[in-house]
Amino acid sequence: MPTPAILALLFTMIVWGVSPVFFRSLSLALGPADHLAIRYALVGIVFLPVVLVTRAWRIERADWPRMLFVSVLGFTGYNLGSAFGFERINAGTGSLIIGTQPLLIALIGSLAAAERFTLATGLGLVIGFAGIVFLVWNDLGITGDPVQFLTGCAMIFISGTCWAVYAVASKPLSQKYGSLPATALSVLITALTLVVLLGRPATLETAAGMNLRSWLEMAYLVVFVTALTMVTWNYGAARLPAAAAGAFLYLVPPIGVMAGAMMLGEPITQGMVIGGALILAGVAIAQFGSYLTPGGKLAALAAVLFAVTMWGLVPVAMRYLVTAYSPETAMVLRLYPAGLLAAVVVLVTGVRQIAWADWLRIIIAALAGNLGYQVLAAYGMQGVPASWTGLIFGLEPVFIALFAVLLAGERLTPWLVAGICVALLGTAALMLGSTLTPSGDVSLLGLLLVTLSTMGWGIYTVVIRPASRKYGALPVACLAIAISALPMPLFVRADLPQTLVAMDATAWLAVGFVVVFATFMSTALWNYALAHMESSIAGMFLYVQPVVAALGGVLLLGERITWPLLLGGGLIILGVAIAQFGPRMRRTRFRTAPPPAMEAS
Repeated sequence: MPTPAILALLFTMIVWGVSPVFFRSLSLALGPADHLAIRYALVGIVFLPVVLVTRAWRIERADWPRMLFVSVLGFTGYNLGSAFGFERINAGTGSLIIGTQPLLIALIGSLAAAERFTLATGLGLVIGFAGIVFLVWNDLGITGDPVQFLTGCAMIFISGTCWAVYAVASKPLSQKYGSLPATALSVLITALTLVVLLGRPATLETAAGMNLRSWLEMAYLVVFVTALTMVTWNYGAARLPAAAAGAFLYLVPPIGVMAGAMMLGEPITQGMVIGGALILAGVAIAQFGSYLTPGGKLAALAAVLFAVTMWGLVPVAMRYLVTAYSPETAMVLRLYPAGLLAAVVVLVTGVRQIAWADWLRIIIAALAGNLGYQVLAAYGMQGVPASWTGLIFGLEPVFIALFAVLLAGERLTPWLVAGICVALLGTAALMLGSTLTPSGDVSLLGLLLVTLSTMGWGIYTVVIRPASRKYGALPVACLAIAISALPMPLFVRADLPQTLVAMDATAWLAVGFVVVFATFMSTALWNYALAHMESSIAGMFLYVQPVVAALGGVLLLGERITWPLLLGGGLIILGVAIAQFGPRMRRTRFRTAPPPAMEAS
């Protein structure tokens, strides 16, 4: 496992993610025109030696129009749009809109006949642009100046479009002359254009009056974002599969949102959370949609999507029941009716004779896996918000892979080890955040119990799969649910009858949801999917679960979005992605250029 390459890419993502904070800070402090003129005067000084050493100016006369086009329209347009846009909107919102650049690159590449337009690309574009519309529409009503907000959003979007033009149109130049010479010459032309266009005598006065903070921010953008990350990105991307390196780019928008909140005190709104999730989902579908086709088995695909969506809402319903009543009551109301329903289904549908060894497998999966998961999660959710619980449940694919190694004899890969380390680092970030959160709504013990509960589901998934394939998904799932309900009398409280009488319609609706949809139907459909597709493919869809839980907690329970939630959740999802996708990705070249921060700022 090339650990230095992973560290290089993580460093690059952090630098790129934080850069919108300094874009906005400098545009506000110096004005966007002087900000760009001063910055690109320094950038030109940095890249002039590169142009001279690589002799980048020695390109064929026929290629100069393309070089001038991508530099003046593409690169210069990107910088003008971002500098003037970040003057008008906050860094977090701008970071999310910039996150649509891969979609714009795919669209413009298709229009220019440079790339094939696929169904996944079209679906990703629709979802991603819907995210932008939701983000802008939702936050428009809470901004102080709607016209300025809309103008800023439009400028950031136009800057992304200009960068997409640059990415597509400059590709033949990079392929013909090399990435470094083509990039260096383009950056130098852009620097000359911006200095001539925006520079004025007052710019020198602005530079002379810059304070230490502004110079440090300027140095960060010129040295780290422009020069250093070009080295770290190329180093990491050269040593990891292209798709694996590209997956790191999903960290940039969330880091931008967190940086804006932590460094500039910007609020994290529901529009940013939901709109950002839609944008990232659209980008993921457009980029990786072809990997998510499980052999055309649409029934299995529909089953797994239903299951993970329902499970995503489980933390919301259970959090409500646990806090309104008690963990014991919530468990009994969930598992006991589900167990009775499952037993009735088994009696009606019947099941083939099960071997004693397989009975042992089903019992272990039910008690050590499903019941252990239910008990630990119920007690843990008493001190953990639903949005936090959902993100911790995102650890499940990692534990499924780990227990597949321990219990099913699958090979332990360096990718799995690295993924576990990163995901657990995210859990540690959540736990650290719980100690720093003054609101008191997050318990360290609760976080630990919820984390341990995910191990139970990992055991269940690995242990139950052979029995599901042998005897059928529905009967095996029903047997496991019925067995899981057998210990429930141990958790019945003395006041249960009074509690049942006092429960309102909302509580009964929550109970009905977790019993019928989230426990019985979802478990049966999950087992059906496992019997008809590979575990690794089914595990990919578990990424939907934490997103649904976080959105449900915010929208239905009024929970707050905090920086530990975003940081920890981002690391957990990154770790899961490393563990799952790392071994399956081949070394291929990038089809499109990386984000603008890679080339220069």
